[in-house]
Amino acid sequence: MEIIKKDGKLEKFNSKKIKTSIENSANEAGIILNESDLIMLVQDIESKLLKIREKQLITSSYEVIGVVLSVLKKTGFKQVIKSYIKF
Repeated sequence: MEIIKKDGKLEKFNSKKIKTSIENSANEAGIILNESDLIMLVQDIESKLLKIREKQLITSSYEVIGVVLSVLKKTGFKQVIKSYIKF
């Protein structure tokens, strides 16, 4: 899958960036996420993005942000959302 960045550049989707961003957001919110939490969140996010972009494997950074926020809310990590929005 590829992602259209905010500046319009197209690059390969990198789930490690999502993981790092969520981890940093959680730390800023004073929440400690263990490795299995992070893996579960990233897998859920990737799965949802692939469902949305089933045929056209290109997404946007805005769509990724929306999916991340949705997954964080759905999985009970609401306190991480505020910090994630800052990143």
